[in-house]
Amino acid sequence: MNPKENKLFPTDDVERFVNRYALGRDKCEGSSHFLRIKIPNGRLTAEQFKAIADLSERYGRGYAEITDRQNLQLHWIESEDALKIFSKLEAIGFSTDHGGQGYPTAQHGDVRAIVGCPAAGLDRSELADASPIVKELDGFFDGNRDFLDLPRKFKISVSGCHLNCVSPEIHDLSFVAVKQSTGKIGFAVLVGGTVAAAPQLARPLNVVAKPEEILDITKCAVEIFRDFGSRESKAKARFRWLVDAWGTEKLRRTLEEKMGRTLETYRLKDLPTCIGEHVGVQPQKQDGYSYISIPVLCGVLSSGKMAKLAQIAQEHGSEELRLTPFQNIIFSNIQNKSVNNVLRSLKETGYSTASVHLNWTTLACAGNFCGKTLDHPKKRASESTSYLTSRFKEALKNEKLRINFSGCPNGCARHLIADIGLQGTQLTSEGKTVPAYNVYVRGNGCSNPALGRLIQRGVNAEKTKFAVANLIDAYLKNGAKASFNEFCSGKTVEELQTILNLNLGEMEKSAS
Repeated sequence: MNPKENKLFPTDDVERFVNRYALGRDKCEGSSHFLRIKIPNGRLTAEQFKAIADLSERYGRGYAEITDRQNLQLHWIESEDALKIFSKLEAIGFSTDHGGQGYPTAQHGDVRAIVGCPAAGLDRSELADASPIVKELDGFFDGNRDFLDLPRKFKISVSGCHLNCVSPEIHDLSFVAVKQSTGKIGFAVLVGGTVAAAPQLARPLNVVAKPEEILDITKCAVEIFRDFGSRESKAKARFRWLVDAWGTEKLRRTLEEKMGRTLETYRLKDLPTCIGEHVGVQPQKQDGYSYISIPVLCGVLSSGKMAKLAQIAQEHGSEELRLTPFQNIIFSNIQNKSVNNVLRSLKETGYSTASVHLNWTTLACAGNFCGKTLDHPKKRASESTSYLTSRFKEALKNEKLRINFSGCPNGCARHLIADIGLQGTQLTSEGKTVPAYNVYVRGNGCSNPALGRLIQRGVNAEKTKFAVANLIDAYLKNGAKASFNEFCSGKTVEELQTILNLNLGEMEKSAS
């Protein structure tokens, strides 16, 4: 809901917030509206984090979620409170998504929060600190009315991260730091990625951009999408369809014509894909300092815990918190001599870096609010992680598996690029409609990336954790000599189905 549509607002206040603030629409859990706060590059001060905790407590039942675009999302927002909330957000320096999900036609799309590596400027292995670029892009597009009526939303990532933690392979437009043969660092450009309807991995544009060129490239690419993207139906209004129709060569030519210059040709050897998350305590570039990544399972927070985390950051000299695309939190600039004290305080608050890797890399969408699924993906993901941790214990501790739960084919939790991806559906059991999940696995390594393979339709939601456990058990019994992806790629769909369905009924009875 755009504030201009709400007649409760005085006209002068409405105009202040038009183009920069809006409420999204919820359909379940007794919530009519959500508030998605754009946090560029996921970076905010402890004071800002505390202020959002207060908004959650006052207006959102003390509940908040970190999204996989490094935003913070609140639910149960009443429209009559919107003006007060927008005023508070304005005061602390944040805006919201423009939002277009409430419109049945292809219109009112915007440039969504721009994703960047949360460890930018800290991580010793990064090729480049891309955070100034993200800040520049956000400053240009935020509230820019020239770009608030795109055919659909437009998603951008910019990263110099060695892990590609922002998942550049699934964005409309991605800039990935690369080291050229000359030794210079530039940014390879990828276009047309999406994991929504008709998913497609991004394709290289076969150019490399200088940091100072990225704003111009992005502006021209979004203009091309605005002016030439299909508006015939929402289903075919994403940027990928324009890339499909034109091809990368025509897109590059048109882009260069708009920019008035030729871009440097650069051919990627392999498509950059996400290989993991920043986990635990890591030494920073800055001598004597470390950053600490804590697992926030499925990104679920309470206002009380948010306030405590902000306090811990302030008490130990880290005035900044960083949200990650895996729905976790990074404490930056912790003096090495203070690390153990910070870890102790975090553990007392309920966050331990001694967790299994899955607690950092299990993703889930807020499907229980949007009405597109019968199930609660975050609850199912939490339940599954708990079961897997209990069952496999130390055997699972260092396995870098990613398990993602999306409530519907829109893929908000990126299930098609997870090691094990689960997509909400439904089935009929004993004459009743019950929640279920389709199961996907990635079957290729990073040198030959592909979207997940569908191996089983309609696993009863209650049996999901057992089905996932069967796959992991078979992998571990194989000796874990190869990666999980390589293990799966060596199996046919039928073989994987046999593994997945092994004794599901008996396990469910035993657990109950």
